[in-house]
Amino acid sequence: MEETKLKSSEPAIKRGWLRAVLSIVAFLVAIIFIQGIVGVVIASVKGANLLELKNLMSNPQNFGIIFILQLSNLFTVFLVVFIFRKYIDRKSILSMGFHTKNRYKDMLWGMAVGFVLMLIGFFVLKWSHHLEITAVQYSSKAVFGGFLFFILVAFGEEILFRGYILPNFMDSFKNKYMALFISSVLFAVFHGLYPNLTIVGFINLLLAGIALGITYIHTQNLWFPIFLHLSWNYFQGPVFGFEVSGLDFNTVIMHDVSGNEWITGGKFGFEGSVIISVLLIAMIIVTDRFMLKSKSQITQ
Repeated sequence: MEETKLKSSEPAIKRGWLRAVLSIVAFLVAIIFIQGIVGVVIASVKGANLLELKNLMSNPQNFGIIFILQLSNLFTVFLVVFIFRKYIDRKSILSMGFHTKNRYKDMLWGMAVGFVLMLIGFFVLKWSHHLEITAVQYSSKAVFGGFLFFILVAFGEEILFRGYILPNFMDSFKNKYMALFISSVLFAVFHGLYPNLTIVGFINLLLAGIALGITYIHTQNLWFPIFLHLSWNYFQGPVFGFEVSGLDFNTVIMHDVSGNEWITGGKFGFEGSVIISVLLIAMIIVTDRFMLKSKSQITQ
């Protein structure tokens, strides 16, 4: 009886890297199907053709449409990960990293780190005369709508990339940093279709994947990366007024950015700036050393 129970809890697919790759394929197939249905429904309600629908989706003023599409994206992630976790990995969703005991500080730290990084970057541009503030105005779409939207983004991407893909690569590679690097490359490639992507932008997306996963390889908990992801996007776009991965959003602070695109990020937004590269590298090094030091103190 004990041996039968043990076998039934083993993964249906033994290789972790294969489980990760298959989950990506399954997600891509599912998202095309589900968002295709959602798109057809929206187009019929709006009386728009496919070209007009694309324009509606790219306009930040059409927040309702963008929100619905992101909600369908999160639903797709939940669906795919649930199926893989239950029937392929044969593990619980909670064990992906959703334990909350002694993790509330991780949520606060995640929000704080994302805010501080964006604040530093914003003022570096300001002090170097690459950014001029043109207006500051209250916008409920930016403050509340942006927050809700990026909650969906953070949960969806972190569940898929850090909650499912990363630990499965960790099952296949003895070196957890290699697993983190590979999952981060996939994270960057996943964002590769975003408009105006540059080489620096791609490198920063890769570094962002590492920054978001650096605590997970030590703790196997998702709360820090989820709230860091939320904070990074929210303060970058709706608050400080930058494009988020090349996409425009309603903002509180409006500004003009000019000068060397290596510094400003150009049309891709601040995520295409070498300033972000430096900030992310510093954050990765400091966080990793802190986690290693904390683990060594516990084992002593």
